[in-house]
Amino acid sequence: MRAAVALVALLAGAPSAAAQDDMLPDAGAMDALAAEVKKRSWYPDGYYDVRLAAEAQVAEAPRSPQAYLVACAEGGKCFDPVDPLPLRINSDENDPAVLRYGNIALMVSRLRQELKQAGYSTAVYAEPLEAYERALLAKATDSGAKDGEAEAARRMAAAIETNRARLAPKSPRVIAYDAAAAVTYSVIAQSTGPSAKTYPVGRKLAKGDPIHLRPGDRLVLVNAGNSRTISGPGVYKAGDAGAQPTAAAIATPTRRQRTGAVRSDGVLRTSFVTSPPNAEVWLVSAFAFRVCQRKKTDPWDRMGCRWTEIQTGANKPLSGRFIYQVRWPDGTVRKGARDIAPSDEVRFQKVGS
Repeated sequence: MRAAVALVALLAGAPSAAAQDDMLPDAGAMDALAAEVKKRSWYPDGYYDVRLAAEAQVAEAPRSPQAYLVACAEGGKCFDPVDPLPLRINSDENDPAVLRYGNIALMVSRLRQELKQAGYSTAVYAEPLEAYERALLAKATDSGAKDGEAEAARRMAAAIETNRARLAPKSPRVIAYDAAAAVTYSVIAQSTGPSAKTYPVGRKLAKGDPIHLRPGDRLVLVNAGNSRTISGPGVYKAGDAGAQPTAAAIATPTRRQRTGAVRSDGVLRTSFVTSPPNAEVWLVSAFAFRVCQRKKTDPWDRMGCRWTEIQTGANKPLSGRFIYQVRWPDGTVRKGARDIAPSDEVRFQKVGS
């Protein structure tokens, strides 16, 4: 089954799939990014298309600066190179290049865009980031390659910090990789309500940091593989094992009832329905769709781009952004894009019905 790029610890982070938004990936956006990200002679076959698809994927949903510009121990702001909720390619992608290189392309693209947004010049980060990318690709293509991801990341962060201190000493210091990885954070995986801008998805909260929630606020926090949900109004502390706030008043959270299936093993499943019924449903991940756009292949060619047919009424463990084609028996076709969250009912409705 083809699946989309999704957060490793995604609980319900994808937007609700209650509506069809029909906003398709823009091939022109990747062409523009190609002006910034040049093809290297050492890129393996197929990687450059995957890299540009990753750049577009990251640019479409950037993290808030609060997620990577954090408080330094000595005061001021520091750049944190570690993303505790990284974008990942699911393991059942059908395109060999996407499956082999997708995670590398997403990590490198995320770092490049966030370093740029943080105000660093290419003179500070370009060469260390390129060396990091090259080491990861060598490991992916040669199982005997010496350095692993962690060692490559250590060298990259150290080299960027050395360049920063020499070329831009007033810019945020880059935290050493081991120091950043060792800090135990609670990470916001979902945020809704009036304080969502204060507590954006991806923001890291150190143990003991206060969390001030207002009525209608709801956060899902992930820490060391565990999750908890807190709701406002109330004042919480990040890292607390329980979900009780320090404030006396607690509003009973309202949960949207979902009609998706949950198996006995706890895996959230998504169900698919068409209105009228008896339509064919085909899906492909937005990431794979972008790769097909880069290859100049018709991305709507279900065979050429390895689309997957979904049986209506079936329950699938899907999460992320997908491109869809739906064909009804009378020949009506609906095409578009959907964000699919675990345990949603995904409904495709014929135009005018």
